[in-house]
Amino acid sequence: ATGGRCRGARVPQMHSTSFGVSDKLQSELQRACGGAAVGGLQIHIRNETFELGETLPTVSVPALLKAAITPLLDERAPCYLLLSLQSEWALASWVPDAAGVRDKMLYSSGREALRKAFASLGSLSYEAHWAGKGEADVEALFAAPTEEKATLALMTGTERMALEDAKATAVEAASGKVSSASLAFPLTAAAATALTAFESGGRDLLLLHVDGETIGLLDSPSLPPLASGAPLSSVLPSAEPCYALLRHSSEGAPLLFLYSCPEGAAVRAKMLHASCKGAVLASLSGRGLEVSKSLEGEPSDLTHELLSSELSAPVSGAAGGAEAPAVRKAAPRGGRKLTSRRG
Repeated sequence: ATGGRCRGARVPQMHSTSFGVSDKLQSELQRACGGAAVGGLQIHIRNETFELGETLPTVSVPALLKAAITPLLDERAPCYLLLSLQSEWALASWVPDAAGVRDKMLYSSGREALRKAFASLGSLSYEAHWAGKGEADVEALFAAPTEEKATLALMTGTERMALEDAKATAVEAASGKVSSASLAFPLTAAAATALTAFESGGRDLLLLHVDGETIGLLDSPSLPPLASGAPLSSVLPSAEPCYALLRHSSEGAPLLFLYSCPEGAAVRAKMLHASCKGAVLASLSGRGLEVSKSLEGEPSDLTHELLSSELSAPVSGAAGGAEAPAVRKAAPRGGRKLTSRRG
């Protein structure tokens, strides 16, 4: 195999609110998509820019590819590995348990930007998250079951539309020309009333979720004060995704948007909530509710400590000089969370 399935030799810039791409990486991606014998690319994040680490030669069997990547897996330093085998591409995120918390968050957030960028270049067939060298199984990565195809067969028309919209938006985002605003559902009457109360200061926490083909209200008791130490997970659903809108207690009462997505939630629910998130954020902005920070993660990862840390961190300007809420993803806990075949 020489490279993998690419749609052309021209490589567009990776457009993202927070991440750029170095000239050296841009050039190497262009070589790979132009038919050069590239078996893989190691990619780092430095100063919120994707940078090239090592370039791997093309190989024909998983064992040789694993032998090539093993020396690149630093027990304390995350990286991404774009790997090619038999004309197919895979993205492996190496985020070791011993890495720093902020590095884990940075690489978790950057994975989506890298994935969207690659969507405009070719077909990313497989994906995995590795936290230890024992999990770095290249053969298993390229032999992953086609779970997504089985899921598609069970989806309703609306759910398929949500997935296709998410894929189209990813391609547009990578080229810097986003025209689709994600799948948009109307608010239920109860959700609209609760949002009006939130705007007027009558509520300090609002939980919303995709309910059928609407955005509905979940019960959302008052947010536990930061000083109390009560975990946010106590008010977030443990088995289904949701959106949480809350005012932080720090100076200026900044507005936070959380996308809580439990690992064990149904695949359908994850897809719908991921596709609707952009439209929900756009709707909030249209009502004058400007989100300071947007974070994603499992309920147990979305802690008061994380929120305070993110609010104190500097925010980079959006691409092209526009302002946008900084989006971070809480680092996944434990070992490999997902291995799936895409497209």
